Amino acid sequence: MRTLELYAGIGGLSAACPWLEIVHAVDINADSRDWYQLNFDAPYALRELESVPARWLEQHHAELWWMSPPCTPYTRRGNQNDAHDPRAQSFLHLIDCVQHVQPPWVVVENVVGFETSRTHAQMKAVWEQAGYQVETLTKCPSELGWPNRRPRIYVVASRSNLPRFQFTRSSNHSIHAYLDPSITGRSAPQLWLDERVASRYLHSLHRVDPAEPDAITSCFASSYGKVINRAGSYLLAEGALRRFSPREVANLLGFSPNFQIPTHLKDTRKWQLLGNSLSLPVIQQLLNVTRTS
Repeated sequence: MRTLELYAGIGGLSAACPWLEIVHAVDINADSRDWYQLNFDAPYALRELESVPARWLEQHHAELWWMSPPCTPYTRRGNQNDAHDPRAQSFLHLIDCVQHVQPPWVVVENVVGFETSRTHAQMKAVWEQAGYQVETLTKCPSELGWPNRRPRIYVVASRSNLPRFQFTRSSNHSIHAYLDPSITGRSAPQLWLDERVASRYLHSLHRVDPAEPDAITSCFASSYGKVINRAGSYLLAEGALRRFSPREVANLLGFSPNFQIPTHLKDTRKWQLLGNSLSLPVIQQLLNVTRTS
């Protein structure tokens, strides 16, 4: 299926659904592009999506448009300015482009809260008037057996009848399966929290004990590694608390061991880009219906 990967980031869609033919990926971040191109061959344009004309999108003859627009206008930790936020303008532009170009499929991913936004209401009204069937779902990888909480809103719009979306358990592994056994306090001391910091935030940090069979991590935000509290989980290791490495975060998001992580970026930058990426197990099952529809 010919696909435009808009707000492509580091390539979560391409990694989740290798059966898609990505005809073009688009984003504005050079680090994301470089990481993407380390793993995938699709052309990647650094462009402001609000300035991309509908005719440029149309010329790719894509059957699917994928979009994961900025979440800050809708998240509780953001300013919640919704459609008035400058970061929402590119998506509002693409809403209009969809009704003019009318690709067969459009899929949108965003944070919980997007579904009650004015932007969502406008999107649904415009697309339904253009002849689309639109369905909004909430799904978390923890519902599929993954030891990671990342609830997200998924909007699927189709020019034909929407299929029934069915999700099945895709992981039966404990958190041990996603950890890097080579990490120790000696090999990666930078991952360990300073004892004074850990003590100060002891009762508010989300701690994960790998000895517990049902241990599950919280959502890793783009601020992980910069913000101590409410940005992600910490692992109990060697009698102290440490951060999950970028490789481990990628594992928990569903990226395969073959997915390359650039070595030149600082961990804080890797965590930021991973925090802005996708939960691959959910995407894979969500878009699997397009293979037979």
